Amino acid sequence: MSPCKVIKQAAYCCLIIFASVFALPGAALNLPPLVPAVHSFTANSGASGAFRLSNDIRLIVDGHDAQSTRDNGLTLIPPTLLSFAQTFKTDLETLFPHTSVTLSIGDTQALPVHPTVIAISLSDRVNATHADGTTTTEGYELQVLPTSIRITASGSKGAFWGTRTLLQGLVLAGEFPLGTVVDQPDWQTRGFMLDVGRQWYPITFLRDLCTYASWFKVSEFHVHLSDNVSPRGNPNAYARFRLRPEDSALAGLTPHLNETYSRAEFEDFQTHCAARGVTIIPELESPGHALVITQWRPELALSSDPTLINLTVPDAIPTIKAIWKEFLPWFHTKQVSIGADEYNSSLADDYNNFVNEMSDFIGQESGKTIRIWGTREPSNTTSVSKNITIQHWDFGDDDPFELIRSGYDVINSEDSFQYIVMKQSGSFPQQLNQTRLWEGANVDTGGIWDPHVFDRGNASNNPRISDPHLKGAIMAAWNDHGPTASTFLEAFYALKEGIPVVASVGWLAASGPNHLTHAQFLEAFAQLEASAPGQNLDRRIPSKSAMVVAYAAPFPKSGIVPDRSGNGYDAHFDSATGSLHTPLGSKGHNYTLLLRATLDGSPGTLLSGPDESFGVASRADGALTLAFTSSDITYLLSNYTLSWGSGTVEIVLTGTQDGTSVFVDGTHAGDFLVSIDGTNVFEPMAFVAPLQIIGGEHSEVKELAMWDGIHDANGLSSVEEMRGI
Repeated sequence: MSPCKVIKQAAYCCLIIFASVFALPGAALNLPPLVPAVHSFTANSGASGAFRLSNDIRLIVDGHDAQSTRDNGLTLIPPTLLSFAQTFKTDLETLFPHTSVTLSIGDTQALPVHPTVIAISLSDRVNATHADGTTTTEGYELQVLPTSIRITASGSKGAFWGTRTLLQGLVLAGEFPLGTVVDQPDWQTRGFMLDVGRQWYPITFLRDLCTYASWFKVSEFHVHLSDNVSPRGNPNAYARFRLRPEDSALAGLTPHLNETYSRAEFEDFQTHCAARGVTIIPELESPGHALVITQWRPELALSSDPTLINLTVPDAIPTIKAIWKEFLPWFHTKQVSIGADEYNSSLADDYNNFVNEMSDFIGQESGKTIRIWGTREPSNTTSVSKNITIQHWDFGDDDPFELIRSGYDVINSEDSFQYIVMKQSGSFPQQLNQTRLWEGANVDTGGIWDPHVFDRGNASNNPRISDPHLKGAIMAAWNDHGPTASTFLEAFYALKEGIPVVASVGWLAASGPNHLTHAQFLEAFAQLEASAPGQNLDRRIPSKSAMVVAYAAPFPKSGIVPDRSGNGYDAHFDSATGSLHTPLGSKGHNYTLLLRATLDGSPGTLLSGPDESFGVASRADGALTLAFTSSDITYLLSNYTLSWGSGTVEIVLTGTQDGTSVFVDGTHAGDFLVSIDGTNVFEPMAFVAPLQIIGGEHSEVKELAMWDGIHDANGLSSVEEMRGI
């Protein structure tokens, strides 16, 4: 019987792709090291070969269930199968430009004549379950035969994850071996958190980060939307609330409107992420980490600590409820976070009552449940309701296994494995400790960490993998040092290797027979990271050689300025401003940029792009130096004084993910550093190279060239001589 035939009233549909399959002689092929690894792959008995894409692909969504949104996860805006198919089509054409994909809705029972078929169906007969035995709509089966591929899934998102498996296999090996994959996640929550409260991130960056994470089957993006730096006695310290209220009564929350997201922007962000299988979990923090609220309403602050709301003040809880009432309609998830960590222990009962009251209020207003950060409040009379999910982060604040035994649902964000702090910290790394993740699940026996491991010193203090109260894991990236310590793109560099590891062990526990090994991850990660479709957070620029782009004077007063690299990135000279306008934006790491220009002794921009700009700036003493600007924050090359005159200045920038260096006229002028919290602790800044506009009114550009990789600054003699690097 055809797999597309309705069996016992099971509602499902088929998504068909036509491509070509090559039967190859010899032994059956193995899967490449997919991230995450799949639960099961069985090679076809008595057959060998592999599926390969053809130039002409037909993608057909079965008309019976093209609008199916079957999903039992946390999202309230599940995409249809057709929507997921459209995303798949876009990704397929992006990753394999030689392919032409035709998408249509049709009858998969009567397949048109074509060399091969890929059918994706949603079916109740796919008995996909989490590690705890609960049913999940994220499961799928992928059957690869000599003349067909079939993805049969338990829900539309499961079908989408099946397409990720297929695409990753094709990216890594150029083909997919014949056989059958049976796959589903062990845990529902496979996520990451970003502290958006203490650093401004453009909404486009958050969208791209979501897209990147989806490539590795991440299910949740926890967005920490309000917070403050440590005030250190300053009640006006940096504190932000990132959502822009529409109710004028709440306008005092957001005096910095240019650093907020409108409802339309946040709605679009959630919809974009849902289209790639990721649910946004918003967090509005209170009653701790609430300086942004007490700056607006000082009378609500606890006298001993302005970052804490005094819950005994009559208007405190009504104010917090008013904030949530404004924003609950924005959130398209069944669960939200109210934060609620690190509060004053002398108000333990007030805290517990507040959390329970907020849980009831949010449930009554929206039908949503809440989660909070683990907080051990010393009360013998009150406790937090077991309807509330606890996100464990530190054993000093809760005992996760005791919470699980007591009947609480718990998410693992244990800080010894999953916390990073941007740029500098005495307690936490700046990227996840890969050695600890892959080899340090237990201090005595080692092993790979996964979400059931909270205590690496005592294995008996960890729950079973199959415990129904263990919901999964979320890694967390914090901006303790505020907005000046890093650029928004540096968050991607900090997260990009950790996200797929946390996602992988959340998909397949370390005890699983086919679990991903460290060696397999290292073999696959670089290629998969570079290929993640739908985003360009690495700011890659295609190039035929090491030289990416090059322009040299004289420039025509109008018209085209040819790109001498051979890549065809021709620019246009704007005679009114004396600047070149290129078709490029930014070049990511690693890079070497050569700029020759005459300067007039005034501050001005030399290079600008969509992410950052670079140019001449004045120090506090009035002397000129070089500087980058990112998110309206200027970073000076503080210990360097720029000399200028009638001659041409040669500036070379080299950039890696670890920092940015400057050479002027062949001499190392310095590295860009930032002071952490105004102290004498300095950390490097990693800037991308701005390429959108070159030059301006205070400079006359003679030459610009950009190379991929790091090259000797003293060897960059001219565009023509360096084309062969």
